Amino acid sequence: MAIQPTPLNRLSVMAGKKGLTDLHIPTITEDAQDVIGMQGRIRLQKDEKIHNSQWMDKQRNNLLAYEYLCHIGEAKEWIEDCLQNEIDPIIKLEESMRNGIVLAKLADWFAPGIVRKIFQDTKLQFRHSDNINYFFEALKIAKLPQIFWFELTDLYEKKNIPKVIYCIHALSHLLSRRNLAPNIKNLLGQLQFTNEELSATQRHLDMSGIAMPNFMNVGSSLRRELNEQEEEEEDYIVHVPDLIIEEELSDSEQSHSSIESSSEEECFERYWSNKTNQDKLRVCQSIIRTFIARKGFNQVHSLHHSNEFVSLISHLQAQIKGNLVRSQLASKKNAYTSQAKFILKLQSTSRGYLARLKYKKTIDYYNANIEKIIRVQNFVKNKLVENAYRKLTTASNPTISTVKSFIHLLDDSDLDFDRELLLEDLRQQVIENIKDNNNLDAHINSLDIQIALFLKNAITIDEVLKHSGAFKKKKEQQRLISEIAANNQHSNPFSLAGIDKESRQRLELYQQLIYLLQTEPKYLARLLSMTNRQDLGDYSSHKLIESTVLSLFGYATNAREEYLLINLCKYCIAEEMKDVRSTLEFMRGNYTFMKLVVQTNRGAKEREFFRTLLSPLVNEVVQNDFLDLETDPVSIYHKAINDEESRNGMPSIRPHAVTSQEALADTEVRDTFVIHLRNLREITEKFFAAVTSTVDTVPYGIRVVARELRLILEENFSSEPHERIIRIIGNFIYYRYLNPAIVAPEQYDVIDAVISPMQRKNLAEVSKMLQHISSGAVFEDTHDIFLAPLNEYVADAGQRFGEWFLALTDVEDPESYFGMHALTDQTNTHKPVVYLSPNELFHLHYTLQNNLDTLEPEGAGILHDIVSEIGLSAFHPNIELPESMVCLTLTNRYDNIPMDPTARLQQLLVDTKRLVVYVIKIQSGRDLAHIFQNSITPENESAWNSLKLKEFAETKEDHTIVAKRRHLQLGQSEPPLDLQSISFFQLKSIANRLVVHLERCKVIANNNSYQDVINMIALDITGKNIRRMQRDRELARMKLTLSHLQEKRDYLLDQGNSYEGYLNSCMTAMATKKGKKQKFTFPFTRQYFHMRGLQKLGLVPKFGSYKYTAKQLHERKILLELMDIPKRHYDRIPIILSMDQAGIITIEGSYSGWPMSSVQVDMRYEELLQTQFEGVQTVTVLDGMAKVNVNLLIYLINKK
Repeated sequence: MAIQPTPLNRLSVMAGKKGLTDLHIPTITEDAQDVIGMQGRIRLQKDEKIHNSQWMDKQRNNLLAYEYLCHIGEAKEWIEDCLQNEIDPIIKLEESMRNGIVLAKLADWFAPGIVRKIFQDTKLQFRHSDNINYFFEALKIAKLPQIFWFELTDLYEKKNIPKVIYCIHALSHLLSRRNLAPNIKNLLGQLQFTNEELSATQRHLDMSGIAMPNFMNVGSSLRRELNEQEEEEEDYIVHVPDLIIEEELSDSEQSHSSIESSSEEECFERYWSNKTNQDKLRVCQSIIRTFIARKGFNQVHSLHHSNEFVSLISHLQAQIKGNLVRSQLASKKNAYTSQAKFILKLQSTSRGYLARLKYKKTIDYYNANIEKIIRVQNFVKNKLVENAYRKLTTASNPTISTVKSFIHLLDDSDLDFDRELLLEDLRQQVIENIKDNNNLDAHINSLDIQIALFLKNAITIDEVLKHSGAFKKKKEQQRLISEIAANNQHSNPFSLAGIDKESRQRLELYQQLIYLLQTEPKYLARLLSMTNRQDLGDYSSHKLIESTVLSLFGYATNAREEYLLINLCKYCIAEEMKDVRSTLEFMRGNYTFMKLVVQTNRGAKEREFFRTLLSPLVNEVVQNDFLDLETDPVSIYHKAINDEESRNGMPSIRPHAVTSQEALADTEVRDTFVIHLRNLREITEKFFAAVTSTVDTVPYGIRVVARELRLILEENFSSEPHERIIRIIGNFIYYRYLNPAIVAPEQYDVIDAVISPMQRKNLAEVSKMLQHISSGAVFEDTHDIFLAPLNEYVADAGQRFGEWFLALTDVEDPESYFGMHALTDQTNTHKPVVYLSPNELFHLHYTLQNNLDTLEPEGAGILHDIVSEIGLSAFHPNIELPESMVCLTLTNRYDNIPMDPTARLQQLLVDTKRLVVYVIKIQSGRDLAHIFQNSITPENESAWNSLKLKEFAETKEDHTIVAKRRHLQLGQSEPPLDLQSISFFQLKSIANRLVVHLERCKVIANNNSYQDVINMIALDITGKNIRRMQRDRELARMKLTLSHLQEKRDYLLDQGNSYEGYLNSCMTAMATKKGKKQKFTFPFTRQYFHMRGLQKLGLVPKFGSYKYTAKQLHERKILLELMDIPKRHYDRIPIILSMDQAGIITIEGSYSGWPMSSVQVDMRYEELLQTQFEGVQTVTVLDGMAKVNVNLLIYLINKK
């Protein structure tokens, strides 16, 4: 076992055979001398510069520090050789290794896969310990004995850096023994350091108090741990001299006294005469011989494995192998040459067989994969067709050849024609049903008027009877009858509930007017635009118009009114954006559609949305009594002063008048301000996250209005960046829709509690943050400059808010969402109803009347017609109208199927395209004009005849379809054109004339060789599937409409039957007068003899008969005059009123001077009521012989 060498022993070994010439250690090797009799042993000597008695200890310490730095340098160079990369210098290596990055890289080099990720950072962090742990895992894989390991704190906390270096040395020996790494170098004596570096290193070693490991014996220690034989040359260099030196030291100590008393030669002889020493010498000699033998073997082994020796051996082997192969090749070539003919024949036979075998395999492979081949062929064909179709769809002006390649797609199948015929049949059925329903509705309205008139007359009679009792005189009764006679002679212009014709017509006109304003939003859009521009004068008129408009749509309380109000908003946007010149101007404006959105926000649906979304957030802010989001430094400063004075009871020494910068200089204010900013950001983020998490739950109205606004802005300001448009939309949605519910939550039912000023201030601060986020504006104004720390958050949240705003505008059309179409009102069983006050209705009429030319600038139209028919408005600023509500059951003035004035031109365009398709199927050219100019060949006529046979071939199943294909209706008065009977020349001529006609009608452009027609045909080809889908949707809509019309028809029939039954029951009740006693007839009177005569003849009417003279009826003012008969003869003319059938009154009169002695006519009671409704005061009866007062005659009939 080797003895631990002293520093002087190691220094001697460092000097070596060359002595001290190349070794430099400050204060040690400067002018150093050998020990007498022991070459290579440095004799320590006092430095003249050192004046104290510790010079030998200092030199020994410098030697220890030098040796330690040399070992660090050895480890450094070995790591650099492994990593092929430079690391920090020796002096800085201890500190730079603490983060474990170098060790992690070394571990990844000799144990790949262990290191997952190296943590790198300029500042030492605890996560750097992961790098050191990776190194430990690599040591475990390398199976380095634990005795050589160091602890994590030895490196991370610099508790024992020498042990780390020692571990690296041990690892280098272990890896080099396995040929996994280069040998570590011995740099003792080859490195130089300054006195300061050595002193600093020694101070560090002294302070740490760590025992220095034996770096010289690391290899032997490793072998002992691994139980391996000593094989390295360095062990001999170190251990043999140590053995001799230690023995010499031991012997010299034992024989110190004898050495001093004898000469040197005697000592030498005596030493070698000792048998023990001779045995030791022989042991040394055997060790040296073994070492020399092993060294010689290693040299030979190294020579055999050197590159030069291996290259020579390989070259020699290659030469020998080459000669052998060439000789074999020559012998084979000679053999083949002698059998050349046989070989050629064999080769040709073999090639043929192989070729046939390969061909058979190819055919078999194709047959086995025929389906795949077909798929590949179809794929290629589809690609080619797809490319051609892409040209058709993307080219602005596709050529005729391109269109012709796909023109077969326009050929309608039998299914297409069947669906077209079914659609046309459904259209006709819908038209017929609408007409029938309109007639039924008119009949029901007539019955309604008759019932109202009957009830009115019945009530009037009751009133008269009430006043004509026993206590009333006959003169008073006559006065009341005169009032009845004068009733309805002058209609009340303020009344819309009268039963007279004029009041009824006025009511119907107002109903038609309101329906027109609802369904034609352009009028109200223009009116509201004028209101917004203050063009109507009085401000109160503006407010009244705005409130009236919302009343017209019932505040969007149902689907129909919401759909119509959204349409009004769309028109208002288009109308008001006409005068906007920039997006900045738009941002500053306050437009009508925004006011409509604000008003509709107060609906039940919007309130429920706001409550669900904002209630938890607002409650969190409101219920926190300690929350303060004040961001004004001065306000925070003043509050701090108030709190200080409240605590101390003394005035604060801090000044009151300060600026924002001076306030923030206060530590307390600054800390409070930072806390407020942090709280404001956190709460704002909660609001922001909640709002942006809702897309589908946002009410449809605000989404579709935002979409229309985005489309208008993108169209009008196409040069503006897309982000700018999104910010405008965001500002609109948030500021006009969400912001009011946040700053005033109690008004939108978000919360039920009362909000204090501090709570409202906190909500206002959150709202201000969200407002900046929605508009994308950072805080840069003077009064908001202290919120600049939140600008980064505002910018980031603004991007996310923009994405949410864009998602909100991705919504379907109102027609699809609400399921509305042109016939919706026709299919509803109940007509829409609107409630307006007389003041709102007449003021709206007054405003429309005064601004009619502005609202309908195109001249006389439906609005002009309705307003002029109503007449002057009853509104006057000084007249106070009643507050009762008017119920308007809306009707369409033209309650029929809407007719498109351009329908005929559209049909002509369809027929023209159809003929042009036939033409380009037969002829080709560079453009359509060139085709029309080309001459016609017999081949063209033959091709046209073949096409006719194919196109118009009739069968029993599709006769109707073929007839539709063959015949073309070019004019309303002309017979259909039979395409089967015309030639190709005639076909081209007709097509050419139709194209020219479309050009004159400006349906297609001029001077482009009719390219527009080709473009339309190409569009028809690409949109064939879309048209089929549209047709299917229209079929479904028509079927649904027809079903609703049938339901409405059943409803109207049932209602009509109910009205007729009620009216007949009223007539019967009136005629029979159930519950009343039969009126007593005095005997021997005219009535008595009249009834007696009827009884004898058996002709007594079922419901009574009464006989009067003309004089009696004239005195009652029922009979006004008899034609050409003097009044003195009225007492000679009997007039009989009888009713044998309920509702039919028989009037009979007789006079000798008439052409006929007796005249008898039947009159329906409903006709009398209708005459009264129309305001007619008199009517002629008895074939024009007599004129009677309508009201008094009805009164007489009701009384009897």
